[in-house]
Parts: sequence; C-alpha cells; structure tokens
Amino acid sequence: MQIQKTNDVSFGASVVRHIKLTGKNGKQFKANFIKFNTRRAKDVKALENIRTLWGGRNLSAGISEEAKILGKDSYIYGLTLQNNNFCDVDGSKVLGLVSTSKVVRGNDTEIFKIGTNPKYAYEQKHSRRSIKNIAKLMLDAIKDLNGNKSLFASNVEENEKRFVEKVGIRMKNN
Repeated sequence: MQIQKTNDVSFGASVVRHIKLTGKNGKQFKANFIKFNTRRAKDVKALENIRTLWGGRNLSAGISEEAKILGKDSYIYGLTLQNNNFCDVDGSKVLGLVSTSKVVRGNDTEIFKIGTNPKYAYEQKHSRRSIKNIAKLMLDAIKDLNGNKSLFASNVEENEKRFVEKVGIRMKNN
C-alpha cells in the first residue's frame, strides 16, 4: 500500500457563516456564506459553471477568470442557498459572489469584484426580486471576518459609485 505524503489536504468550499434571508412576503431562507477553495479544480469549475449560468453577467466572468489566473492567491466568497455537500457547490443555488484581498481580522479588506445572480440583481429585476440585499449581506459577512474594519475599493468607475457608497464601501484612489 502507498500513502501519499503531503500536508496539502484540499477540501472544497467551506461555510464561513450561516445567514438568514428574508424574501418578499416575509418568506425566510437559510443561506450560507462560503469561501471557495481556489486551489481545488472542482471549486474553480464551480465558478466557471456559475459564470455560464449567469451568462457571464454581473462580474461572474471576471471572478471566474480571477480564480483561474490567480488560483490559490484569489479569495472568493459566495452566498448560497445550498446547505450541505460543499465539496460540490451547486451553481444554481449561488445568490452572489465577491472577490477580495486576503481577509485578516483587524485589517481593512479590499473588495475587487462583487456580483449578484441576475435573477436577484437590482440591475436586471428591480422590484421584481424575490430576495434582496444579497451584496450587502455578503459585505456584512466579510466585515464580521475582518473584525468590523472597513471595506474599500480602488478605481471605482463612475457608474459604480452610487452602489459602492450605498453598501458602505470606502472609495480609494478616486
């Protein structure tokens, strides 16, 4: 018998925080804020699947590319309605994605990209969304991780400024 000698045990995405969502008409949803393991081909493939399901919209293409190019040096989180088996992330249950700098308790965190599933995104659905505030919930979860330090974004484009201010991200170098 041969045993692989390595300290690089690679599990799938992991739950960072449980989140309760309230949808339209007061309906409650149990969601999970997860961290993708971008060292693992299966998680990178899950991000590619999300990109396909979302039609490359809402920064899903950029986040998927970031995982492929940066691999283990990318920090990508998601909000999902999936409640178990995070070794196989079901892209159809992912509500939103966010890519960040490394989240360290006590340090500010840079937000690179944030996107919501087009079925729930304000840009595409406006008031017809059954679940709202997905981006805000993800950002709140990151603030919990970094010890309520600030979140910031560099080089915010003009058409993004209103959203960035609304969700409490500080603009840097603008």
